[in-house]
Amino acid sequence: MKTILAIALIFLGVSSFSTHAEDLTFALVGVQENTPGYKITQSLINEVGKRSKIKISFEILLAKRALLHLKNGKVDGDWVRVDGFGQDIPGLIKIMEPTASHPYTAYSARDDIKIDGWRSLENFKVLYLRGWKVVELNLKPFHNDLVPVDSVESGLKVISLGRADVFVNIPFIVASFLENNMGEFSKVKALHPPLDYLHVHTYLLPQHAALAVRIENALKSMKADGIYDLIMSGQ
Repeated sequence: MKTILAIALIFLGVSSFSTHAEDLTFALVGVQENTPGYKITQSLINEVGKRSKIKISFEILLAKRALLHLKNGKVDGDWVRVDGFGQDIPGLIKIMEPTASHPYTAYSARDDIKIDGWRSLENFKVLYLRGWKVVELNLKPFHNDLVPVDSVESGLKVISLGRADVFVNIPFIVASFLENNMGEFSKVKALHPPLDYLHVHTYLLPQHAALAVRIENALKSMKADGIYDLIMSGQ
């Protein structure tokens, strides 16, 4: 009887571990609750979770805090980051299939700024979300007036008041703020062409290598059958 009980307990322990191993929590940076971008991201994560048979949740964090949480194992991965993210985290896994591709865009209340790549921002005061390394990597080598802000609203408000020239971000995040705050941010426009087009990827801690394959396959299948484009369009 004791042997049977011991086997049962072992089985329950293994089952509990397996169930837990199928749960993943990701850090999510840049997206704010109750915005179209948030709803699209939630739909995307839900579909990836359904196809990969993984229960996926996420925690919205500032970029630097998200990195700290990842290093300390408080989250299992980061949902969207550019190439080169987390190089100081041993064994960090980048899912090769891009989670999304975004045009990095300069937003401004001025109409005299001509965009021709990152270098064209050299003589302007530039705001960006704190912790967005892609902006720092592209501008810091030659730029002396970069100012990090903690939210999209802060960035848009400062440039709308003329206290800075440009706020660098992506339409996926910014568009809804401009649409829903036409009075406050009516002078702010996206400048074209975009500064750059960059892929973003999902990153996982090394202990989740097997699940990374399943997430990658889920993304590929969603793109192949058209569900990915449908979700990203906000429908």
